[in-house]
Amino acid sequence: MKFIHTADWHLGNTMHDIDRTRETGAFLEWLKAEIETIGAQALVIAGDIFDVVNPSNIAKTQYYKFLASLLTTKCSNVIVVGGNHDSGTLLDAPAGILDALNIRVIGSINNRKVDDLVIELKDGEGHVIGICCAVPFMRNLELEQFYKGASSDEDLLKRLYADVYSHAVELRGNRNIPIIATGHLYAANLSGRDAEVAGENEVIPETSVDDGVREVVGTLGNVDVTTFPSELDYVALGHIHYTSMVAKNPKVRYSGSPFVMGFDEANCKRYVLTVDVAQGMVPVVEKIEVPKAVRFEQFKGDIETLKLKLRNLEKELVAKPMETYVDLLLTSGDFVSLNDALEAEESGKHFVVKRHRISRDVLRGVKGFDDCVESTKQYTKEDYFRMLIATNLQENDESEEVKNQYDKFISLFNEAVSKAHEA
Repeated sequence: MKFIHTADWHLGNTMHDIDRTRETGAFLEWLKAEIETIGAQALVIAGDIFDVVNPSNIAKTQYYKFLASLLTTKCSNVIVVGGNHDSGTLLDAPAGILDALNIRVIGSINNRKVDDLVIELKDGEGHVIGICCAVPFMRNLELEQFYKGASSDEDLLKRLYADVYSHAVELRGNRNIPIIATGHLYAANLSGRDAEVAGENEVIPETSVDDGVREVVGTLGNVDVTTFPSELDYVALGHIHYTSMVAKNPKVRYSGSPFVMGFDEANCKRYVLTVDVAQGMVPVVEKIEVPKAVRFEQFKGDIETLKLKLRNLEKELVAKPMETYVDLLLTSGDFVSLNDALEAEESGKHFVVKRHRISRDVLRGVKGFDDCVESTKQYTKEDYFRMLIATNLQENDESEEVKNQYDKFISLFNEAVSKAHEA
């Protein structure tokens, strides 16, 4: 059985107020063409179809139009499971209609039984070619309600995967067909964030980045690979936005998101995975790079480095125009106003700078800032106001007049806050 594994579309996302409708539309057109080109028999979408629980009408229209467009292809199976950004109720609402089109949606486990999560996959002639254990994102409370009466120390997630696999084996009988599963969670022991840079087998620390991933806590927040029955022929995961294997296991993978979800992801290539799987065999997995419809860049350095990178970017875009957004971070040198210092490099160019930031190391050089950046300190509203003033004081300006003005500002600030609370 040959299928495409993808996840984390986040339709309707507006990262830093960027309208991404054209970008997501271009991806969906490309994905349909890839499905036709490789002859995929199934499409598996492992959660976070939408960015928010109440997506815009535009986002919902893109989703349904794409699903309808697959009816003209040889892709005879579509599996959609909910993610932590999705509303399970919203996804499940049209299930009756979509089921008739062989588009199976499992938005949540609420009001479902184990056998509801196990789905036969068929070819265009109706022959069963595989079985999918379609497991969506679940909160701990949903798992506890699913297994009412379970002991408090039982690993309910592991039990669920064991139960759906057991039911799939029973359903398979003596047929020589593969069994795959889905999940939307945070697995432990992931491979490198960028295989081209880190090496596919390099394990990286689990750090937080500006990637739009909402933290998953509880039993779903750090899942060991042993949670998934080892006899499963493939596990299609969602939630992590870069392509990765879990515990170096070629059968348990994240496809990653086809889109940049934060500027920290700007340099990561985006993929969907094609999976050729047979019962009891190591799956053949190929990464297909998603073409860029929009370019994102994150530049770091001192002010001269930032200027040079912006000039080089402009030259590239003059030669090859593309909608482009930039994030800038001043990491060394003297504190300056980036808006003023880079105005000539940004004005009237073929890119848009969406964010200017200054690192803590640079801010430490601003007089008055160190007084309120103790790592263990709980900041008060006065602390934040002090930082704001510190970044705008003239160098070496410690006159009595400035100190008096600061005290006056603090008094006015506290008065304004008190009035706001009273209102």
